[in-house]
Amino acid sequence: MAYETSVTAARTWGTRGWAWLAVAAVAVLVTLAFVDPYGTLNQATYLLDPLHRAMPALFRHDWLVSGTPPYLPAYGWVAAWLFRIDPVGPVAVVTAHIAVTLATYAAIAWLIRAVSRDARVAAVVVAISAATMGRTLGGNYLLAGYLQPSSIATAGWVVAMAALVRGRYVLCGIALALAGWVHVNFLVLGVGLFTLAALARRDVTRGDLVRLVGPQLVVLAYSFSDLLSATGPSAEAVRILVEFHAPGHYAADRLARHLPELACWLLAAYAALPLLTAEAHLAREARALWRFALVVFAITAATTLMVALPPLQSLTQVRWSRIAPFGQLACEVIVAAAVVRYAAAPALSLVRRAWMAGAIALAIFLTSRFLHAAPVITAAATGGVIVVFGVPARFARHAATAMALLFVAVVLWRSPRGVGLTTETDGSPGERAVASWAQHETPIDAVFLMPPNMDRFRLLSRRAVVVDTKSPPLRPDLLVAWYRRLCAVVQVAEAPTHEWVEQRWTQLAPAAIEAVGRSFGVDYIVVAATTQLTGTRVYANDEYAVYRAAR
Repeated sequence: MAYETSVTAARTWGTRGWAWLAVAAVAVLVTLAFVDPYGTLNQATYLLDPLHRAMPALFRHDWLVSGTPPYLPAYGWVAAWLFRIDPVGPVAVVTAHIAVTLATYAAIAWLIRAVSRDARVAAVVVAISAATMGRTLGGNYLLAGYLQPSSIATAGWVVAMAALVRGRYVLCGIALALAGWVHVNFLVLGVGLFTLAALARRDVTRGDLVRLVGPQLVVLAYSFSDLLSATGPSAEAVRILVEFHAPGHYAADRLARHLPELACWLLAAYAALPLLTAEAHLAREARALWRFALVVFAITAATTLMVALPPLQSLTQVRWSRIAPFGQLACEVIVAAAVVRYAAAPALSLVRRAWMAGAIALAIFLTSRFLHAAPVITAAATGGVIVVFGVPARFARHAATAMALLFVAVVLWRSPRGVGLTTETDGSPGERAVASWAQHETPIDAVFLMPPNMDRFRLLSRRAVVVDTKSPPLRPDLLVAWYRRLCAVVQVAEAPTHEWVEQRWTQLAPAAIEAVGRSFGVDYIVVAATTQLTGTRVYANDEYAVYRAAR
C-alpha cells in the first residue's frame, strides 16, 4: 500500500501542469543568468559572414571575410536576417540566443519524458546542463552563453536523440539533416553516430534506416562541394590545427585525459539503468538511451586512440570529440530519472544503493573541473544524491524534491558564468571605445592592423583587419595561409602557438610594427596606448591608440 501511494504521489506531482511550468521557469532563469555579451568568443568569427551578407559594403578588403569561402554558409544565410532586423546587432542576436537555448531545454525535456514523466528529473538535468554547459571530452559542450552555429545544431541533435529513443526515425533524420545543414561538422558526425545507435537498438529495420539516413544524405549531397574542399589536409595544416590553433580540441593526448570522466558517467548510467528497465513502459526507451551513450563512448574512445597514431592524425579535423557531450547528456538523463524513480519506491539493498550513489558521485566529481564554483556545486550535487539513497524510505520522495530544488538554487546562486541579460557588447571599455570610433570615424573600406589577440575588433568596428588569432578558416590550405599571415605580423618564420604570437607582438619595436603595416598596405594601426609610432595619432584612450599608417 505504501509503495502504491508513493508511486502515485510521485506520478501526480510529475504530471501536474504547474510542475512542468516550474521547470520552464527554471529554464528561463538559467538562460537569462548565463547570457554572455554580444561579440563573445566565437561570435567574433561566426557573425562576420552573416554581417557581410546583410551589409555587403562591409569587409570588402578583409582577407578572411571577402577573401575566403564562408566556413558555414547556411548559418551565414540564416543569421544574416538578424542584422537585417537589427542592424546594430546585439538585441536580435541575444534574443535569438535566448530562443535557441530555450528550444534546447525544451528538447531536453522531451528527451527526458521518454524515460520519466517527473518534472523533478527535468529540473535536475537543466540545472546540471546550465552549471557545466554540458562540457566533456576536449572541452566540447552542449550549451554556450551566446549564439553560434553549434547552438542551433545542438538543439537539432537533442531532438534527434529524443526521436531515436522513441523509434521515430523520420523525425530523427529530419532533425539531423537540419542540424547538419546549419553546421556541416554535425552532418558528417551524425550520419555515422545515429545510424550505429539505431542499429544498437536491435529492433531497427531497413526501412527505418532509410528514413533515418535519407534526409541526411540529401543535405550531404547539397554540402558535398564544401566538404570536398576541406579534405586532404597537408601535414603542415594538421600541425597548425593540432599544435598551434586548438590543441585542446584536437590533440589526442589532451582528449584522452577526459575519457575517464565520460567512462564514469557511462558507469553511473549502467548502475542506474535497472531502476528504469524494471518498468515495462520505460524499458525500451531507457535501453535505447543507454545504448546511444555506449555508442558515443565507443566512437570517442576509438577515435581518440586513432588520431594518436601519426598516419591517422589527419582524421582529427573531423573533431570526433564533439559528440561526447551528447553521450554524457544521455547518461545524466538516465541517472536523474533513476534517482527520482528510486525515491518513488525505495526498495533497494544497502549494497545496491551504495554502488549507485558511489558511481554517480564519482561522475559528478570528475565533471567538477568544468564548474565555476566547483566545491559548492559538487558538494551540493553529490550530497543531494547521497541523501536520497541514504534517508529512510518514507522520506526518499521528499528528499528527491529537495534535491531538485537544491540543484537549481545552487546553480543560480553560485555559478554565474555570463553577465546576465544585456545588450552591451563584449570587451573592455577601451576596446569597445576604439572599435566604436573606427566604425563611425573611418572609411568603410579601411584596413586595420591591430594586436593579434584583439579578436573582437573586426566585428565591433565593422572594419577589415589583417589577421587575428581567433578567426582561422578551417579549410586546410587557407588554415596554412592564416598561420603565415600571423607569422608575418610578428616577423617570424614559424611560431609554436597562437599565445606565443600574441606575446611576441607585445615585444615588437614601433618601427617593426610600422614596417608590418606597410607590408600589408593598411590604413590604420592600433597599438597599446603607451606605444609611440612615428605616424599621426588619430585616436587614443586609456588602453589603445590609433595611428594613420605611413605610406
